[in-house]
This record gives sequence, structure tokens and C-alpha cells, in this order.
Amino acid sequence: MSDVECILRERAEAFDIAGLAAAIITPDGDKLITYGVDSAQSRRAVSNSTWFSLASTGKHVTSCMILDLARQGRLQLDDKVGEHLSDTPPTWSDRSIRSLMRHTSGLPEYLSYTEFDCPPTLRTDFMHVYRDLEPVFEQDSAWMYSNTNYILLGFLIAQLAGFSYADAAQTLFARAGCTGVTTASPAWARAANETGLGQDATDTDSWAREVIGDGDISATVEGAACWTRTLLRNRIFERAKTPEMFAPATLPSGLQIPYGCGWFVERLGDNVIAYHSGHYDGWTAMTLLAPHSASGVTVMSNFAPGNTRAVRYLAQLALETAAPGATPLASPTLIDTDPSLSVLAHEQLFREDSSPNLAHFAPALRQVIERGGIRGLINLWAGTAPTGFSLVGEQHHKQGLMRRYRATYPDRVEHVLVGFTQQRQIYWAWPL
Repeated sequence: MSDVECILRERAEAFDIAGLAAAIITPDGDKLITYGVDSAQSRRAVSNSTWFSLASTGKHVTSCMILDLARQGRLQLDDKVGEHLSDTPPTWSDRSIRSLMRHTSGLPEYLSYTEFDCPPTLRTDFMHVYRDLEPVFEQDSAWMYSNTNYILLGFLIAQLAGFSYADAAQTLFARAGCTGVTTASPAWARAANETGLGQDATDTDSWAREVIGDGDISATVEGAACWTRTLLRNRIFERAKTPEMFAPATLPSGLQIPYGCGWFVERLGDNVIAYHSGHYDGWTAMTLLAPHSASGVTVMSNFAPGNTRAVRYLAQLALETAAPGATPLASPTLIDTDPSLSVLAHEQLFREDSSPNLAHFAPALRQVIERGGIRGLINLWAGTAPTGFSLVGEQHHKQGLMRRYRATYPDRVEHVLVGFTQQRQIYWAWPL
């Protein structure tokens, strides 16, 4: 058993994760690791044909299809979404396709207004139910993660492709030569494992579903390996479109936003890493790409409520073990020349009391905190304070400063990227 396999199995057991699969891609070859059982009912061991839901990790698949439609000349990324979707609510219709992919559109999070996470399944019903929700902010004036953006992108893909979102996604996977990755709901993945459907199974219900695109992708570990390898080797569309996917947004104010098209994107020294996690209904997944080292990892787990942070850590740990230097885990601690900023970040981002001091947040983030519903509260408190909080990265830009901190806990390490304005206010905070 390899070092990385021993480490992952040991940590998964310590985190009480019932079933886990990891696809690790490096220039030295791929490594597929499985652990635990595939469902509470079957109790079969996780295998290469066990299905896992990627949840929001799958948002980049939607972005890939949008970028592919742009490559074909079917749309321009600066087109207003209302130019293509005539039934878009009037207050949403002037938002650009690019702003939807980057979460800078300002559109509200529909899940904030949905009981029991059960949105409509048809496009007409979705538009009718949520059409009176006002945007949280003007386009490109701030950033807020919103599933509404990717639902609209899903509508756009189906309309321009001329067939369902699921068909369009399957066409993309087929072009990449990937089996074991498909459009499917989290409930389908669980049922597929309980009944032993295997890697060739498909979720026929998803072919008819119209409200889709914000994370309805499932994969086996073999499928995840193929797709992760495809992303690293630019096999989807011509290279000219790939930088768009991993290019961070810049607001008109000059503030840099570390999110591209379906990916969080950060600088690691002189290089870029891209990642996205997802969590829904007990499923948790994380993909982390280090294109500069031709390395990446996708870690997927089941029955892991409350273990989202653990899976994010396991993904970093797996990739760092297989490709040293590919993650922030190896970043040395820096001398902190402005410790008051670190105190500010720690106090405001790790609050046992969930109420933030709005004076310490920039206006762009303050309006999200005040009006963003379930997306507004910025708090990384996990029931206990980190035992260590140290500076491991710092990058200046024209309008501010990005700092990466390492938060140490007894059982894991987290990295938090914090953006400060020139006025020393927090405008960005997100954990890796």
C-alpha cells in the first residue's frame, strides 16, 4: 500500500467518513484509492464503479459547456442573459453571461427562498416562482456565490444546444473519452450504489429535468480520474478558452476576485491553482488542480455530514503527498510585517458570536452580508478556535492585498485567503 493510500485511509477513518474515493493525477501516473462502504444499505466495499455525487464541484462542467458554446460562436460571454432567455425576470435580464459564471452578477440565491431545498423542476415554474426577487447588488460591483447563476446557465445550454442539459454534458464527456461521469442527482447516486447499478448506469430522470446546472454531476473514481486528467491536459476546447476558465475576475473598482468560471483560483507563488468543493445531502467532494505541475486530485465521499472541511483537507493532503509543492500545505510561515491585519482577520472570520463588525468589511462585501440571505454570513467558526493562525502567503495588487493564512486544528489544516482593501477592510474571505 502506498504512502498516500495509507494516509488517506487512516485520516478517513479518523474523520468517521463511511466511504471515500480519490483520483490523483500526476506526471508519474494516476492513482485510484477507495475506502469504506458504498451505501448504508448494501455495505459493499467502495470500488472503482461506486458512484459519488460531486455536488457543487460540478459547476465547472456547466462553465465548460458555456465556454464551448462561445468557441462555436453560439454566444458571446459579454451577452446579456436576457438576449438569449426571453423569459428571464426583467431585473435579471441585463446581467452578462460572464458575470453569471463568475458569481459577480448580483443575482439572489434562490435557495434562500426555497423550502426544504426543493426548487421547481421546470424552467417556466422556476422563472415564475423567483421572478420577483431583486438582485443583491449591481453587476460586477461585488461577488456572491449564488446557485441561481448556474441554473440560468443550465437553461442557456439547453436552449442553444437544442437538447437537454444532460445530453449536452454527456456529449462533452464523450468527446473527452470519459465514462463513469454523468449528469445525475445525489439521490440517484445513492440508489445506484444500493442496487448495484454499476459504472454504465444513467439517471434517466435528469434527462428530463430543466432546473439543473448548479451541481448535478456524479462520477465513479475512474470517471473522476479521466475528467480530472482531461481538465489538466486542455482536451475540451482550444487552449485559447482555457485561460478564461481559470482567470480571476477583476471588479471595475480594481479589486481582484479569486474566482474564474466555475473555479476558485489562487496564486501559489508564481503559479495558479484552481479548486472547488461541493456538499449536499451528505455527499462531499473536492477537486484541486495544479496545472503548473500537471497534477490534480478529486476526492469524493458519502455519508459525511459535517465533514466538508475534512474532505477539503484530505484533497490537499492527497495531492501534496503525491506531488510535493502542489498545494499550500508546503508553504513556509512568513514573517508577519503587519500583525494587526492578522488579528483583524482572525477576530472577524473565526467568531464564536456569529455577528460580524461591519465596520471591518468593505462596502462590496458589506452589502452581501446585509442582503445575501444564506450567502451573507462570513464566518469560519467550526465549533472551536484554531490552535494556530499564521501567515503563509502575501500578494500586493493595485487596489489592495491578498493574504493566505494557515489555520491549524488538532486533526486538520485549513488555508484561508483574505483580501484587504487599501482602507484595511476585508473584501474577500474563502477557505481552501
